[in-house]
Amino acid sequence: MPRPIRPAAWIHGSLGFGGGERVLIEQVRALAPRGNPVDVFTVGMPGPQDLVDAVRAANPHVRDVGRLDGSGDIARTLARRGYEAVFTCWSTRAYRGIERLRQRPFARRPVVLETVHERYGWCFRDHEDRRREQVDFWLATYDFVGGLRRAFDLPADRVAVTRPLFPALLPPARAHDAGRALRRTLGIPDDAVVVGYAGRLSGNKGLHDVVPAVARIAARGADVHLLLAGRIAPPSPAYEARLGAAVAAATTGPDAPLRGRLHLVGPLPDVHPVYAAADVVPLLSSMEGLFPLMLVEAMAHGVAVVTTDVGGIGTCLRDGVDAAVVRKLPDDELDATPAVVAAFEARLERLVVDAAERRRLGDAGRARVHALVAANDFHGDTLRAYERALALGRLRR
Repeated sequence: MPRPIRPAAWIHGSLGFGGGERVLIEQVRALAPRGNPVDVFTVGMPGPQDLVDAVRAANPHVRDVGRLDGSGDIARTLARRGYEAVFTCWSTRAYRGIERLRQRPFARRPVVLETVHERYGWCFRDHEDRRREQVDFWLATYDFVGGLRRAFDLPADRVAVTRPLFPALLPPARAHDAGRALRRTLGIPDDAVVVGYAGRLSGNKGLHDVVPAVARIAARGADVHLLLAGRIAPPSPAYEARLGAAVAAATTGPDAPLRGRLHLVGPLPDVHPVYAAADVVPLLSSMEGLFPLMLVEAMAHGVAVVTTDVGGIGTCLRDGVDAAVVRKLPDDELDATPAVVAAFEARLERLVVDAAERRRLGDAGRARVHALVAANDFHGDTLRAYERALALGRLRR
């Protein structure tokens, strides 16, 4: 008799709108051909669960999308359900739960695969040696394999690169109509230029500098609106206050440059109307993975983008060819310096005032993104890495 197919699980921080969560969805989709029953659990402080339906739709074998309260609950669930593999992503509770599973007599210990999205120092930190001891196989979203191997003393066959570029990032049909409808709803004139952003509102995205930059461009006479879609994530009262102060300075008072021109629409289940409504998308980021999904989606709509070259962005985009790419040196996770902000603002202003340059970069960016997605096989690479991880089994130190 054939052996029964054992289940696989994901343990993640939340299922709110975010790049890491969308990569999780595509990993779940990648396993569909194997037929494994799939469970997806969130842990830690209760957070947004926007993507539960998307997880279920990704794979017909998804049976449970729920929450685990702590390491004890994780250990009990792993012991009871007998997973062949568990995917983690910097979750200290997951590592503790897997460690506690080892203390249970006769409990089957799954193969543990860890997804690492960035190559910064904090991504290579351990937690009381638990990552080193509990993770068996590592999935890097671009080629920082050397750093992972050095940080965790890994053999080469225990690391794989799975680049998160996949067809779900390409826009649906008739997205342009949805963008026009959003502009009308917000009262944005057809001939105004919209700088649009959809994603997490967090310190590393540089929005506290983008808002005043757009305000200064408006003060110099440009007919520009700023559209921000998303929520503060992770929750941070300090960053909420910092961004709120920038918004207030740009919008408060009769002479404020963005009075009536800054539109905060909150988190949206579908971001495509935002990109379809935008003429330019800015990302003044201080820290990224391979290629931020918001940039991929914006460029797939034919929208011109201006971005810093942090993380893997500089390996995907060419300054002046398919995007406006501003150097940020060093790529150190810290806020952009005043010089970088000034350079970013100058490139953004050029795109705001020069419609021909917007069209040129938008057309080239669309072609670039479609080519990158077509040349990549995220689902196949993930499935092959999963099979390798199972074949290698547990990493015994």
